[in-house]
Amino acid sequence: MNIQRLWSQTPVFGGRWTLKEAIQGKPIRHPTHSLFVHFPSALLPVAFVLDLVSRVHADETLARAAFYNIAVGLAMAAGAVVTGLVDYLPMVAGSRKKKLGTYHLLAQAPALALFAVSLALRGVDFDAERTGVAPLVLAGVGTLGIMIGNYFGGELVYRQGMRVNVDL
Repeated sequence: MNIQRLWSQTPVFGGRWTLKEAIQGKPIRHPTHSLFVHFPSALLPVAFVLDLVSRVHADETLARAAFYNIAVGLAMAAGAVVTGLVDYLPMVAGSRKKKLGTYHLLAQAPALALFAVSLALRGVDFDAERTGVAPLVLAGVGTLGIMIGNYFGGELVYRQGMRVNVDL
């Protein structure tokens, strides 16, 4: 069986939906990308706030909470990435939606990479009472990237109606 058939022609989920339809949320009658994006959009910036507080008030609990926020945020981002790419790839080339989707992707991907490096650096000094300068700066720039990417994602949904009126 070729991949194209498995992806979009042969029902594999519940004998009714193709793999693409399942990832897009047809079995639950709801777009799936929106189910994942809220977690990294909240957890990652909150980690940065916890970092800032840990610099003012040294407390291992704050630094560890930021570490775990980033770990969970990145884990949930994996679902957002997969579902987002499934929505992004078939967009019409040159369209306004594709352009906004590209901007969204170009902001989110480096932001997630910055948080991943920040997480790795934190793992080296896990018992720190204050977040180190390098992980803090990476999280700060990553937070800015998340905010910019979320702006373009919001433009896709609220102005362009991306995945709003889809028959699920």
